[in-house]
Amino acid sequence: MRSRVPPLLLASVLSLSACAGRASGPPALAYRLPDPTRVSYAVGDTALIEIDALGQSLALEAKSVALYGVSFERAGDGIRATLDIEDLEAEINVPMAGPMRVDESIVSGGLVVMLGRRGDVTIVESLEVEEAASQFFSGPTIAHAFFPGLPGTVVRAGDNWVDTVAYSEAGETGEASQSSVLTYTVIGDTSVDGRSLLEIDFAGTSESRQTMDLQGVGIEQSMRLQVEGRMLWDLERGLMFESETTSTGTGSVRIAVAPAPLPARVQTRQRLRLEAP
Repeated sequence: MRSRVPPLLLASVLSLSACAGRASGPPALAYRLPDPTRVSYAVGDTALIEIDALGQSLALEAKSVALYGVSFERAGDGIRATLDIEDLEAEINVPMAGPMRVDESIVSGGLVVMLGRRGDVTIVESLEVEEAASQFFSGPTIAHAFFPGLPGTVVRAGDNWVDTVAYSEAGETGEASQSSVLTYTVIGDTSVDGRSLLEIDFAGTSESRQTMDLQGVGIEQSMRLQVEGRMLWDLERGLMFESETTSTGTGSVRIAVAPAPLPARVQTRQRLRLEAP
């Protein structure tokens, strides 16, 4: 025999269910318009390529410290982000070509990208970089460093997702292509300066090919790297708070004056951190 639920009790249950449906849970790990919509990031990069030239070690080294201003605005179903290099100190040392020092004066305009909810990046406008350093300020490389792929859902400790990125570009002094497959794993909540952040580890592989002309020296390189790092995400503000990435691997470098490709070892490190506020 079926029992009948008293009308008053039934109404109470339905009311509670409706309230539960309206209750807001933790925000999804996805891109949205952040608050504030204008922020600054300090970025430090180092890269060392050690070339074995018939028993002689040659080193191609690049290091830089930069301050990026990043502005966000709504654009249709996505987010439009504009990145401006406000301050830059960089030094590039090339075998047989000597050191080259550059600052923010080599860059004009901004890097403008469209962002989807899960970090799908479309470049709308590229930075204008002087020819001498154009290979070291790749629009796609910068964009994917600032805007990694996200799952677009609520996540918990132990959750993971895979982000696959591939791109190529050509300029007046060379061409470059890169592909990477990274697995992101949620570690859990942490706190920095009293702010609650989500800690995420990542690891995977990256392959790249590049041709360039540096101070009259033609260089062609191909590399395969192991990549690992950590990211801190601010769910409340909808922004990446910090990212640290290290890469190590091997490859080959062909220099115009060398008769054959030369074996090489690679080490890179990048740290990106949100400045106040």
